[in-house]
Amino acid sequence: MPHFDRRRIRAVVADGSADWRCVVAALLKMEDDVEVVAHAENGQEAIEAVALLHPALAIIDLRIGSLDALTTTSLLRHQFPLLDVILMADHDSPRLRATCQASGTKYVVQKAKFHEQFPPVLAQIRDCLGASAVVDNDAK
Repeated sequence: MPHFDRRRIRAVVADGSADWRCVVAALLKMEDDVEVVAHAENGQEAIEAVALLHPALAIIDLRIGSLDALTTTSLLRHQFPLLDVILMADHDSPRLRATCQASGTKYVVQKAKFHEQFPPVLAQIRDCLGASAVVDNDAK
């Protein structure tokens, strides 16, 4: 049974590129309250990691393999309605944002601008979490 801890935002990073997963993890490591608990190479691995580790956040590449990111997001949001999902995309447009929102995420960041766009998105997620809990399986 997971335990809740407001001090840490546990995250799963899903991208088909191991190099990009490492880049994202390194950027997240700069945030004192964010902990990457798993890396996933595809949508199925992301779903399995979320089911096992109960993070508060999943960061998923829009072009991820196996299950596409929109299907993965829909499945995750259906199974884990409190999970926040950030989709990473190569570009941004109103149409893309609408499509992503329909799948269950309100957050889209451009990969090339991740280091600029992620901090304000994280601030919004922190605000939304507010008094709600962030899952921490390691706490007793």
